[in-house]
Amino acid sequence: MDKITYEVMRSALYAVAREMKVAMMRTAASPIIHAGGDASAAIFDANMSLVAQGNDIPTMLGSAVISTKQSVEAIGRETLRPGDVILSNDAYLGGGNHQPDVQLTRPVFLGDEIIAFVMTRGHWSDIGGQSPGSFTPDTWDIFAEGVRIPPVFVYRNDEPVRDVIKLIVHNTRDPEARTLDINAQYAGTYIGEKRILELVAKYGSEALRDTMAQSLTYSERLMRAQITEIPDGTYVGSDFIEPVGDGPLIPLKVAITVKGDEITFDYTGTAAQVTGGINCPLAVTCNSTWFAVKAITDLRIPINQGCYRPVNIIAPEGTLVNCSYPASVVSGNTETSPRIIDLLLRTLSDALPNRVIAQSNCAACCGIFSGNDPVPERRKSMRRTYVSTIDVHAGGMGARPDKDGVSAIRVLVGNAGSQPVELIEHNSPLTIEEWTLVTDTGGAGRWRGGCAARRTYRIGFDEATCTVIGERGRVAPKGLFGGLPGSVFRGVIERDGVAPEVLAAKSRQALVHAGDRVMIQPAGGGGYGDPLARPAESVHGDVLDGYVSETSAYELYGVVLDGGALDVSSTEQRRRQLRDASAALASAEQA
Repeated sequence: MDKITYEVMRSALYAVAREMKVAMMRTAASPIIHAGGDASAAIFDANMSLVAQGNDIPTMLGSAVISTKQSVEAIGRETLRPGDVILSNDAYLGGGNHQPDVQLTRPVFLGDEIIAFVMTRGHWSDIGGQSPGSFTPDTWDIFAEGVRIPPVFVYRNDEPVRDVIKLIVHNTRDPEARTLDINAQYAGTYIGEKRILELVAKYGSEALRDTMAQSLTYSERLMRAQITEIPDGTYVGSDFIEPVGDGPLIPLKVAITVKGDEITFDYTGTAAQVTGGINCPLAVTCNSTWFAVKAITDLRIPINQGCYRPVNIIAPEGTLVNCSYPASVVSGNTETSPRIIDLLLRTLSDALPNRVIAQSNCAACCGIFSGNDPVPERRKSMRRTYVSTIDVHAGGMGARPDKDGVSAIRVLVGNAGSQPVELIEHNSPLTIEEWTLVTDTGGAGRWRGGCAARRTYRIGFDEATCTVIGERGRVAPKGLFGGLPGSVFRGVIERDGVAPEVLAAKSRQALVHAGDRVMIQPAGGGGYGDPLARPAESVHGDVLDGYVSETSAYELYGVVLDGGALDVSSTEQRRRQLRDASAALASAEQA
């Protein structure tokens, strides 16, 4: 195959994956899909190796490497026919990441031959289980997290299998909306198949097969070359994940061995699986590891399964990073996973100081409000009484080696966005009273950590459940190379006439009523490098922009402002004082 045809076809496959997601978002019912973008699409070769994906949700796409193969094998490849679509979400029977993320898998036939597979995955706003919104960490086992769907046919010959669909959606709290989500994801797979067959009609099936194989080999070759640039050796690190409720911090451990063009991650020593939904299925740990490897290497390497071939993963069964049935897992996907990535980046920081970042907020930090809508007009226009709103919250990213951390962002494996204020207020009895960046939540450093954003909701439900699921409520994200920590998660429910209720990062479900206010603020990112090395002019700009207070500018950065203006001579004197005090402290510690 000539290089031009190869590149045209390779790029076309990535474009098809992006179009699949757009088709899904345009028709989905769950706002977290159509507005928040919590959905993904990918293309696999005939052997079920991932060859192209959209710029979507890393945790969905990495775990799809495992779930697509398990779904097809569970059904039986020999039973597949044109127009078949498989649905699954189960972490144990289908290789899923957590129950709310539902995958549809479709074989692409050319005559009697399967030439590819396409996949769509979306986060449903409710999948049943003990808690409305299906996203509470306070569970005993996976059955409390929602309906378990092993790989089953939902379409045959492009006709819906209505009994199966009915059984699934009526185990959720909003069956009509879930039916629309299934239809939307089906539409994405239909578009994927159609576009691939158009490519085949133009270039031929052999060209498609060769393009897919070459793409995998090319990415593998580039990845191996990148790994050889990491100094050989074994790098050992440890961190923790915060538990559900009270209790000690739960240890995470890793030994990373680099040898030539391969890298091995050994999680031996990590804590055993626990009660509560913070455990990781193997698919989630694999995805977290693959993400970290991709992040520390050349970002221009085309992302596909070839990138993962040089990566070996050891995750002992029955531990937090490879839990056994029936451990619950819902937050392992959104909170434990980014904590694993933070651990891996910190462990490699001495070997790769210019490729890692300080620690981040590490949470979807979902706020879920569910109940009966008290507004008759909205109930009628939307044809539903029950409403569940899932809103992810934007914290701070850790500072980078040459840039500040990004403020108000989902980080690492989660690319979903916060929903627009107007959409939330249109769809549900909630009013957003505040959405703002919070001063001083980013850790000080030569490069400042990203600041967190705070949202405050006023409740319009007569009565509703409120669930918040976050991370870093006890210990703030750490800085790197002299950078200071960021800030911890904060959550509060305010009710008239009673003391405010402080929410834990992984809070148990609470009841809220009309007029109550709920504030959710994720953690802020850690800083990178000595704060005294940050140019005084940059600190002055941070104060003017509201990222840093005048007090922190003086105490942490040694920057003196007079009437809002930078006082250069006083700043130089203040910074000398801070450096002298730091040197004296270091000398005393060594004595």
